[in-house]
Amino acid sequence: MLIYANAFSFDPDNGPKDIVDVFARWAGKKARCYVDSDRLSEGIHELKLPEGIVLNSRVTRDEEKNMVYPYYFSARLSHKDKSVSGRKWITEIGLNQDSSEDFVECSILLRTEEISARVVAPIQVTRPMLVPMLIKCCNPVERTPGLEAKSLDRWNAVEFYNEIENTARRYPFVLVSCDEDGVFPVDLKGLRSILVGLADVVEIPWGIDTYELEAVLGRRYIAFGGAINILFLPRMREGEVFCENSLLKSTWISELQAEGKDIANEVLGLITHRTNLPYSWRHISPETVSAAILRFRLTRAIERSKINDGVSDLSEYVSLLEEADRELQSKDEDIAELRKELEEREVEILKLESDIAGLKYALSNRQSSMSDDILSVPHGLRFEITTAIVKDVELAQGLKIIAALFSDRIVVLESAFNSAKESDRAGFHHGKKAFELLLRLAGNYWEALAERKGDRVAKSVFGQDVYAANEASCLSGEGEKRRTFYYNGAPCVMLKHIKHGRKDSLAETLRIHFEWFASEQKIVIGHCGKHLDF
Repeated sequence: MLIYANAFSFDPDNGPKDIVDVFARWAGKKARCYVDSDRLSEGIHELKLPEGIVLNSRVTRDEEKNMVYPYYFSARLSHKDKSVSGRKWITEIGLNQDSSEDFVECSILLRTEEISARVVAPIQVTRPMLVPMLIKCCNPVERTPGLEAKSLDRWNAVEFYNEIENTARRYPFVLVSCDEDGVFPVDLKGLRSILVGLADVVEIPWGIDTYELEAVLGRRYIAFGGAINILFLPRMREGEVFCENSLLKSTWISELQAEGKDIANEVLGLITHRTNLPYSWRHISPETVSAAILRFRLTRAIERSKINDGVSDLSEYVSLLEEADRELQSKDEDIAELRKELEEREVEILKLESDIAGLKYALSNRQSSMSDDILSVPHGLRFEITTAIVKDVELAQGLKIIAALFSDRIVVLESAFNSAKESDRAGFHHGKKAFELLLRLAGNYWEALAERKGDRVAKSVFGQDVYAANEASCLSGEGEKRRTFYYNGAPCVMLKHIKHGRKDSLAETLRIHFEWFASEQKIVIGHCGKHLDF
């Protein structure tokens, strides 16, 4: 099983030797013994180390063991799993340098081998400790993703949006937000370390207005409230740029943490599921180096044979060598073509999966998790059911019930759920009253608006002291901003509101801000909780 694959460009002070030295130190730590890097760099057929570890390496060198260009090197370390019988872990490193002036291209691959299908113990996604050792000692080039801490704010939001949909982008973004207390769901430094070379980690600092960011980036490309959003590579679809994402909501993250799972490794697993295959194609394996060694020897033999072209008995030998070289080149071209075809099919599969996900999203309307049975409840029974089941319902629970039973009339935005939960945490006392108001909103009020009776008639459902069509004339710019919510990617100032209580208290006061969308015949609730400052 392929666990981890990655590729780096290094500019070490002493060329490939520095990288081989680091690999030797890492192998020595694994085996708890000394590994000679000079011997490793010359090629080892098989070296058995303590702890059941086996080490081998291949390298392109001439007859005098001098380095030749293009330079290829690969080493493989394998060992048995200490806790799972029948499983072996294999770590490979590959190097390539076309000339002494070029960067050293380095690929790393981690995989397992099982002796049979009966070995089914789960595998924790991880990356070899070799990676941070190389990053520390071998000077990765500046373009390596994950090297630097990056943050997102209002000043660079437009630039970040352009980079998201830049079709030249070659690595994912991992957008990490903090909760209302400024706590991130994962250690950012540790996350960058585990994703270095694979993805850039971008944090949204505490205090940043995520609604303002959402106005620039759109709902798909934003994260807030302790969520993590993985933005994969952009693709062209029907002439437009499409960037698939994977959103890890704070509730899902909390569930994983409760199960004792490491969030950084979960993010790594989601990313490597997409990146392992293409990086494995680029991997410089021992077989790749063996082919390079053969090609080098064939080339040298052909050159020597041509120098001795007067010797007749060498002509057939030269012909065979040339044919073998052409065969190797042909195989390389065939493999490259197959890889390209496979990658194109992988892209097409991702597009189809994305289309399926989009259709599911549209069908579910995301606002309701109702089953077909609930959807089939007759209109006349709605209020009887809700009256029977409701006693002292919490504010957020009331919103969920209304969103479920009246999904054809009411849309509850995430901001409304968040504000309701905030009031519930503060001990909101009037859940039953709030639910009664929400029922009127979804019932008689909606019906009055749907029949085009006008807001003046509709507000009689609540009464003058409960319903207000506008806010106070002294509403400030910040106050208007607090009442601005995003629906279908567009900002909407929601001044219509239902009110209960006058104290400046989360536990005693309720404000429900909403707007009527006549074209959709729906009421959209943007806020349900505390009084919003003017």
